[in-house]
This record gives sequence, structure tokens and C-alpha cells, in this order.
Amino acid sequence: MLFALLLMSTGWLAATPAARAMDPRQPFHSYVLDHWGVEQGLPQITVLDMAEDRAGFLWINTQSAVARFDGARFTRYDRAGTGVDTSMLDAVWADPRGGVWFGGSRGLIEQRDGRFKALGGAAVNAIIDAGDGTPLLATSEGVQRLREGRIESAGDVGAPAFSLLRDGNHLWVGGAGRVCRRDVAPAAETCLSAAAPWQHVVVHHLARQDGQLWLGTSAGLMRIVDGQWVAAGLGGELDTAPIESLLADRGGSLWIGTANALYRRLPGGELERENLDASRRPWVKSMLEDRDGNLWLGTYTRGLYRVWNGWTRRISLRDGVHDPLVWSVLRAPDGAIVFGTNADVEVYDGQRVRVLIPGSALPNPSAYELHYDRRQRLWVGTRGGIAVFDHGTDVTPPALAALRNLQINDIREIGDEDFRIGTSAGLYRWQHGTLTRLDPRASGAEAIIRSILPLAPEHLYVGTRDGVREWRDGQWTRPAWAEPLRGHFVTKLAMLKPGLLAVATSDAGIGLMVDGRLRMTSQKDGLPSDNVWTFDLLGEQLYGSSMDGAWRLPLAALPLPGQPPRSVSPQRLAGEQRPTTVHDLHCCNGGARTRSAIAGDVIWYPTTDGILGVDTHALGDPPVAPRALVVSVEHDDRLYGGEAFTLDRGSRDLTIRYTAPYLPVGTLHFRYRLDGYDKGWQHADVRREAFYTHLPAGDYRFRVAATLSGASGYGPEASMAVAVTPHWYENQLVRLVAVLVLAALLFALVRWSMRRQRRRNAWLEEQVERRTGELSRALERLRVTNLALAEESHTDTLTALHNRRYLLAQLPALLAGGSRIGVMQIDIDHFKHINDAWGHAVGDSVLRELGGKLAELRRDSDITVRWGGEEFLLLLRDVEATDVLRIAERLRHDIAAKAFADCRGGAIRLTCSIGFSMHPLAAHGDMATFETAVELADFALYRAKYLGRNQCVGLLATAPLPAAVLRQPLAPQLDALLAAGQLKWVRPGE
Repeated sequence: MLFALLLMSTGWLAATPAARAMDPRQPFHSYVLDHWGVEQGLPQITVLDMAEDRAGFLWINTQSAVARFDGARFTRYDRAGTGVDTSMLDAVWADPRGGVWFGGSRGLIEQRDGRFKALGGAAVNAIIDAGDGTPLLATSEGVQRLREGRIESAGDVGAPAFSLLRDGNHLWVGGAGRVCRRDVAPAAETCLSAAAPWQHVVVHHLARQDGQLWLGTSAGLMRIVDGQWVAAGLGGELDTAPIESLLADRGGSLWIGTANALYRRLPGGELERENLDASRRPWVKSMLEDRDGNLWLGTYTRGLYRVWNGWTRRISLRDGVHDPLVWSVLRAPDGAIVFGTNADVEVYDGQRVRVLIPGSALPNPSAYELHYDRRQRLWVGTRGGIAVFDHGTDVTPPALAALRNLQINDIREIGDEDFRIGTSAGLYRWQHGTLTRLDPRASGAEAIIRSILPLAPEHLYVGTRDGVREWRDGQWTRPAWAEPLRGHFVTKLAMLKPGLLAVATSDAGIGLMVDGRLRMTSQKDGLPSDNVWTFDLLGEQLYGSSMDGAWRLPLAALPLPGQPPRSVSPQRLAGEQRPTTVHDLHCCNGGARTRSAIAGDVIWYPTTDGILGVDTHALGDPPVAPRALVVSVEHDDRLYGGEAFTLDRGSRDLTIRYTAPYLPVGTLHFRYRLDGYDKGWQHADVRREAFYTHLPAGDYRFRVAATLSGASGYGPEASMAVAVTPHWYENQLVRLVAVLVLAALLFALVRWSMRRQRRRNAWLEEQVERRTGELSRALERLRVTNLALAEESHTDTLTALHNRRYLLAQLPALLAGGSRIGVMQIDIDHFKHINDAWGHAVGDSVLRELGGKLAELRRDSDITVRWGGEEFLLLLRDVEATDVLRIAERLRHDIAAKAFADCRGGAIRLTCSIGFSMHPLAAHGDMATFETAVELADFALYRAKYLGRNQCVGLLATAPLPAAVLRQPLAPQLDALLAAGQLKWVRPGE
């Protein structure tokens, strides 16, 4: 009967819901790894054992103390806080009633409701469930159990036991040189002793995989075959080195930890050696599979790791990608994933990556846009033209050569041999071999076409860098509903459902348009950022991507026009930068239209590190917010439990600590309120403490709840009664007497005050004249201060250079002088790489140093302006074109030679591109001709970038330009003016 009791499974275990397991088909490098060390609050770096309790907390044994982990923070339980020595505990087990049991060389320790109790006994090596919710112990005196608070033998002969494993109706006990099996019916015990030379080998771990019993011993990995001990036969150190940890997960994989490596034996028998940290040995000392199927690894030297399947798969350099900077991604007709990089077009067929079209075959190697037409020809839009390939053969129509210098942002097939092409300089139609521009009068931002939405053959919505335009029957208009988008970069237009139009922008979030009305949702409403590169609708879930990551949100959660304001809570899928993440999950990159591709349940995104697939099936249902718990109350530097609290002495200041155990991935956000005191919910974000000071007497109830991104709402609340006992002077009768006395005093005080006031009136009149003089002097000081503030408003706060406001104030006087002015634009090459690689703080430091350099080099008569981002504008007075070219070249060399600090003891080298022009362009210069000169300098800067960066290029008028030329946008006239010799390019040496 005792054996039967030991082997019964508890109702709690039987009721545990099936959870996902680690996917054995997934390569280890595509798992997501999170890491916690002493920097994040772990008491010590060596994790000896772990257990998950009923509430969802993770209990961790370290060499110095026990810690409880709620998924975000560690709570330390050491001798000072518990009165029990919790160091160097080797075993931990959580019972189904909420208690946690620890074992070590000093015997057994029980924890319940935060209170620790040392029960003593023999040294405990392992703990499992005895079958009735009480601990079964592997000890130095054999297998023992707890009965009515006493530790007693569980029918063992007394030989030391080091490990326990329940396997159906069998209980396996690992000892020194032997493994014993206990059966339920009939009750029996069979011991298998090791043959020479393994008689003294200690079995520290037991696991079951593929119908075999695996032994993790002090002499290597072994298994039981036909009742005999045999070496595992996996080769290498596994047959000889001590096994530090062993776990068979629910997915059928066997995880094996040694001092040197972590191994995974797959269900089919394949063996993999995994890597947690390339710079150190992992030395996995303990393992745990939690209820959600995540794998927790406790290491000897590196703290705690969480390994989980994730829902993403990155295809990058290690998978054969040639250039990891990806602009576009598209599903091919055969189901493969085609993606355009900065150097070529590549294809991933699910097994390997290969180059589909080399960059040398493209008009520009940057494959910015992709499209398969109805004839299965692949159209490749680049940063400098377009090419068409039919099964690898270049079949580009000759007419498309006119687009060679334009960036291709969208290719839309309207009909057979009928396409609309959005470029950096207008909207084009290619139809049966003829290329026509549909918006010849568009210029500037509205000519940069980013998205095309066909509504009918002769009806389009067009997303531009300046909002949305509509083309219908040859006429261009701006729809009334799109007025709020004027000046915004529209990245995508799409019909989600009949009558429901979605609009994405790079700087204003995402919006829905219904019945001619638009409703935008942005970062202030809960989106991860205002940047949305693209979106896709699968089922009723809207998937979006941005430079800050990928996310999903129920479509119904986005407010429609006319609905009341409400916040959204998207679930972050990739790119969420948790401080514990080991593997980089950056997402996503902006490109042209093909910024995402749907292949079954997977959405692929281009990134700066290959392509990233989000498995929407693996995501499962949206997360469910966990139940909150009140942990403790601190009052006058003393700590109390989370039960009802009565404050009857001392101060009336309270600190209430709360949490919500949540071991899956996600960041919890909390709200709380003290009923009877707070008027509404207090939103604490990630903070897990509530502070109250000077509480009035009364009865209150503290309530707290948690939620997380993607959850439909808050989880179950926790509550705690708080009573504040009134002081003697807060009695109602005492208060009434005090009010009467106070009223009498006030009456006397008022009479005395009126007499005193009459005396003071005369004195005040005498002071008026003196104060009037002081006021005059104060007004003068205010005038001087206002002048200083005006100067500050004309200064860029980061670089200390002048800003655009200053330039606009100085221009009338500058232009009135009639002198020749050199207009120079400077742009730092690849500045985005600095922000991505070193962080925005280093980027700001570089801009400050560069601003100082420009201020140092300029003459007193020159004007230096921070034009925007990493771009600067210099106005050089009384110079000729040769002087401007010489100054530009000197400035370019000085910047290239300067070492900018990276704030980490190193240096950053930069280059810049410079474009310049001269003012005036006409016989009589004014503000309009000055803006044209700035535009020419901008064209020259773009040409410097196009020629490979780190260049100086000028665009000059060979003679005063006619008024007819200056009245029209210059971009469409540029080629003609250059061909006619009215404008010319100028470069060093030319």
C-alpha cells in the first residue's frame, strides 16, 4: 500500500492543462533566449535548482540564497529575512497546495506564505511528489517521506538516494552504482546494479526518452538496455564527463548539460551541441520546463536563461543570405520567398538561400521593389531604375530605360501589359511598350509616390510623401477625407474590407477611412510608435510592422471615425528590446511597397539582418493577463504580509507592494486604487509599488490588476483591506468643541486685523512710490532677458548652431545686400548606421562635435544652420563658385579626418556629401530665387550621394535664368536645363 501511495498521481497534476513544448524541428539558434544575472537581481550567478509553484512563481536555489521570480523581478529570501539558512540548497519542489520545499545538506526546509521552516533530517538530494501532494525525498539515508510533520523512511533499505523519477506506475531511484525500480501492483522493487568499472558511479539525474531510461551519472550519460547499464553511445564527452543536468521535455527532446556544453538529443536520435554564449562554457547545472513549455536553464557561472520557441524565424547570413540588408520581400508563384537586398535578389525555398538575380544584372544593385506579373515575370524596382526578368532572362522593355535614375517605390499591374509605377519623381504608366508620366506638374514631396491603390482602371488613390492624392479619369485632386494627412509620409493604402480603407504613415500612425471620414490611431493611443511601414489582415487580426518592431491587433480594436476615443494595446511580436534578450530580434526595415509577404500562416518582413518570418499560427490566441497578488505592506520601515492590514500607530504612510507572476514572454502593466481614497484607477505602468502618505482615518480596500500588450483587458484583481484607526483628537465631539473655539478666535482675530489694516494702509501708500521705481528697473531687466530668450529661440539646442528660424529672420537683410552667396548643403553619410550601431546618444554626441567643427571653421559673415537631422546649410557671403568648391572640399577632408568619440573609449570615422549652388540665379535676386538656389544645392547633394558619397558636387547657372524657368518646378526641367547648358555640374578637377 505504501508503494501504491507513493506512485499515485495527484489531482492537481492531472488537471494541469497541456501546454506547448519546445519544438524539436526548430534549430536552436532560432529559439529566443532571455538571460538574467546578478545585474537583474538574481542573488548569485550559480543556479542549483528550480521549481514553478501553483501561483506561477519560479523558485530558484542559488549558492547564496533562495530567490522567487515573478517573470520580471527577483525577491531574495536569505537568513537575514527568513531566519533560516537558504544557501547551497540542492533541490526544490513546489507542492499543489502552494507550498515550496527545499533540500540540501542541512535537511528539508518548508516555505509557505513567505514563511520558512527548517525541518532538518538527512541531506536531501532530490524532491518529487509522493503522490498525495507531500514531498518524496532522495536523501543520504535513502528514500524518505513526510508524514504528520515527521520525516520517515519510505520503505527503503537506507542506501543513499540521489535522484527520483516517476514513470507511469514505476518509481525509479538513482543511487551509487545502482538504479532501483518500484512497482505499484504487485508491489515490488527491482535494483539494477552497475557492472565494473561503474560500481561507484553516482546517478544524479534520471530521464525517460524514446522508451529508454537515461542516467545522468558522475561518469557520463548512460542508459538501461535489457536490464543492463550501458554507455549512452553518443560519443565525445557525454560517455565520460559528469552529467550536470538532464531533462526530457514534452516535445520529446532530451536535454543534457555538462560543464562544457549543452546537448539536445532529438526524438529521432540526432544529437546537437547547442551554444548559449560563444565566449563562455554554459555549464548548465539545472533545467526546468514550465507550464507554458518554456525551457529554463540554470547555469553555474552565468545565471538564469529562458529558452522558448518564439514565433519568429530569421533567415540571415548563417542561412546563406549574401547581403543581410533587405528592402523587399515577395512570395513567388511556386511558394518560395523572394527578397531584394542592397546587393541582389535572393530566394529562400524553405531549405536554403540562393542568389536569384545578381546585382550586376540590375540597373542598380539595391532591389527596392518586387512584383510578379500575371505572366510570372519578375519586375525588380531598384533605387535607380527597373528591370524585368522572365525565368532569369532579362526582358526589360526599352521604354523603361527612362526610369533609370529614379527610385521605384511601387509597381502595380492594372491589366495585361498595363502597369502603374510609383517613383521618386512622379507616377508613370507603362502600357504595351509606351511609358507616360501621369502627373507631369507634380513636384517636391507630392511627386514622391510611395503607394498605389487601384480602385478602377482609371481611378487610383496614391500615397505620397505629402499625403494622399486621387487620380480619376486623367484628373488629379486631393480627397477631402485625406486633408489630415497633408504633409505626412503615406507608406501604404489598402482596402481591408469592402468600404473600409486603411492608411499607414511613417510619422502619424495608422488610420481607417469609412464613408469619407478618416480616423487615425497613433503612439499616443497605444501604438508602439507613429511609424507604420506596412500592415496585413489575417482573419480578424491586423499585423503591422515599423522600425520599432512588428505587432498585431484585432481589427475591431482600431477605432472607426465617429467612435469615442479609446486606447489600443497591440501585442509586440518582434523588435521588443527587453534588457534580458540574448538574441537580436530587430525588425523591421522600410522599403517600397513589398515590405511584407504572406506565405500560409507566416508573414515575412525585410530587416537589416535578413528576412524575419512571424508564424501567426504559433502565436496562438492573444495572451491572457495573469492574476495580481498583493505581496507585502511596508510601514515605518517594517515589512508585513499581504493580508488585511490595520494601521493603529506610527505614521500614516504605507508602501504596498504587488506583483503578478507571469513566466511567459510579455511586459506586465499595472493599475491600482485604494477604494475610499483614490477617485479612480492609478495607472502604474510597470511599477510594482503603491505609495500613500498621510492617510485619513477610515476603512479602505486596496485593489490591483495587471495586463499586458495584446491582452483583451486586465486580469483578475487582488485586494487587501486597510483600516486606519482614528487618533483621539479625530473624535467627533472633540472636533465640534475645537470648531467652536476656533470660531471665537477667528472673530477676535478679524476685529484686531481690521484695526491693524487701517494702520497699514497709510504705510502702504508711502511704499507705492518707492515700488514704482523698483518696477521700472525690473521692467528693464525683463527687456534684457527677453532679448536673451529671442537669441536662444534662434539656436539649435543640440549643435549650438543657428536654426531655420534664425535663417528666416536674417534672409531679408542678407538678400538685400545683393552680394553673391554660396549655398552649401552638407549631409553625413550613413548616419543611420551610427544610431543603429552605437545608439542615439552617440549619434547626438557626433552631431554636437560636428556642429562645433562647423562653427569653428565659418567666417563671421557666414551663416551656419542645422537644416534637419544630420543635414547642415552654410551660406557663404561675397564668394565665387571656385571659392565655394574650395571651401567644400576642405570641409569634406576635415570631417573625414576627424575622429568622433563613440562614448566608449573608441572613435568613429565619418564622411559627408556636399552639394552647393550660387545665389542669385537671376538678374534680381529675391526670396523665391534664393529658395531655387537651395533646391539646386539639394539636387547637387543628391548627385553626390548617387556618385558614391564622400563627394562635393555643385549645380550652377551659367547665366541668369529666365523668369519663365524660375516660375516652374526645377525637377522636371533639370535634364533640359543641363542639356541646354543653362545649368552645369561642377566637381573638383573639372
